Amino acid sequence: MRKRITITFLILVISSSIITGFVSLNFQKTIYVRNLEEKVESNILLLKDLLEERRTFDKKELENLVDNYSKLIGTKIILTLKDGSLVSTHDMGIENNAKPLDILFTKTVEVKSQFITHINMTVYSRDLKEVNDTFGKYMVISIVTGLLIAFLIGLRYLEHATKPYKDITKATQSIIKGKYDEKIDFYGDKDMDNLVQNFNLMGTKLQDTIKELQGANTKLEATLTSIDNGVIAFDNSLNVILINPFAQNILNIKEDIMGKNIDEILIEDRFKEIITEVIAQGSFYKQEVEMTLSNHKVINLYSNSITSTKDPTKKIGVVLIIQDISKLRKLEMVRADFVANVSHELKTPLTSLKGFIETLKEGAIEDRNVANKFLNIMDIEVNRLNALTNDLLLLSEVENKKHDLLKELIYVEEVIDEVFQILNSKALNKSITLIKEVRKGTSFIKGNYNYFKQMMINLVDNGIKYTPPGGFVKVKAKNERDNLLIEVIDNGVGVSKEHQERIFERFYRVDKSRSRQVGGTGLGLAIVKHIVSIFNGTIKVRSQLEEGTTFIIKIPLN
Repeated sequence: MRKRITITFLILVISSSIITGFVSLNFQKTIYVRNLEEKVESNILLLKDLLEERRTFDKKELENLVDNYSKLIGTKIILTLKDGSLVSTHDMGIENNAKPLDILFTKTVEVKSQFITHINMTVYSRDLKEVNDTFGKYMVISIVTGLLIAFLIGLRYLEHATKPYKDITKATQSIIKGKYDEKIDFYGDKDMDNLVQNFNLMGTKLQDTIKELQGANTKLEATLTSIDNGVIAFDNSLNVILINPFAQNILNIKEDIMGKNIDEILIEDRFKEIITEVIAQGSFYKQEVEMTLSNHKVINLYSNSITSTKDPTKKIGVVLIIQDISKLRKLEMVRADFVANVSHELKTPLTSLKGFIETLKEGAIEDRNVANKFLNIMDIEVNRLNALTNDLLLLSEVENKKHDLLKELIYVEEVIDEVFQILNSKALNKSITLIKEVRKGTSFIKGNYNYFKQMMINLVDNGIKYTPPGGFVKVKAKNERDNLLIEVIDNGVGVSKEHQERIFERFYRVDKSRSRQVGGTGLGLAIVKHIVSIFNGTIKVRSQLEEGTTFIIKIPLN
């Protein structure tokens, strides 16, 4: 802009100077010719009076007179004598055969003299050329001087004139960089001040709008991040315009996909087909989807159209709500398995009891030996039902008391001693040695005493059940940093790796026939896991087939 203004300014100055020079030259020429005419008229009359007063005639003297007047006036003078001869100027460099076009001005007067009849004064254009050259030289000097002065003044004015534009350019660059509080000073020019005022007002409003948008965006981002459902939105071209971290986690998306098309997103094709189908529906839509590409997940997919606030009939995209119901489906399966397992565990002893009762009714009760045998079996089945019922009640209790508030002092070594006393007879019956290793200085913990005792009973009893005769069950306890570390070790049958992750599930048995023989309900380790969680602890199992099993429990001391 500065360059364009400078060029335009110079063209205007040069053009105006040249036009002004030519106009001045013509005007000066007109004045010069007019003055010359007046000068010729006055001098020709003066010469006429002078010649009319002369009484004698000397041609040589007339020639000198003509020459002097010619030099004085700058014209050619011709005197016409009575005898027809001419006396004219000879030393001006003007030839007698000058063309009529060379004559600028001529004047002839009649002389009342006995020697001379006429006086003629002629001015030629070549006399004016000297004037033109002189004036032209001055005109060039004046143009150059004017240009120089105009250039200096123009630079100063240009600097002042372009300063607002420089300031506006600088301010816009600051706004581009995010500095929305940039302001421009006023300049005193009405139009420019209006522009500056509007620009400052625009900057203020833009800053307020950006703050509002940032605030709204922060709230939206916080909301999307905090909700436990996936949210993903597409425009009409299936490009991602919004996604929250939960949706990325569900769909196993690691990279940034904002602005990418659905075909560029690394998700399973079935899910892409469902999204395309959902978008094609154009209205509220719900579907349950099972994903198998990365982690097996079951999700509910809800969709609805995104419409313009100005025109509700105009669809600008679609939003999807992704709800992960994998845990819910898993819990439903666990519940179904639990009901089936409980039903099965109850059905077997009840069927036995019913059969023995019917047999006794049919007359077997008369045979004392047979009756006693049946009653002993029925007693075992009743005890089995009782144990199952107690374990179910205890499991239900510990599951519902994950935040148990009972804080009793529990001395670990005393609890181990009590457990050994309770199970000592059972261990002796299988020739199993119970070993206690409690490191000196092992602290007490706080919590529900009965739960902690039941946990230890279940673990030691589990070791006795699955350890062959002549084996051992060892309980070790010590403080490790800020935790109580308990290890229950046996040298029993062990558990293979493929079963180790599931042994804490309810009614899960590694070997069902062996479990029934040892009288287990299948709930002991499930109860242990829940009790450990009540103490905010962790439990791990380390085992190998035919080499024994070690349960490792870590409970925070505080």
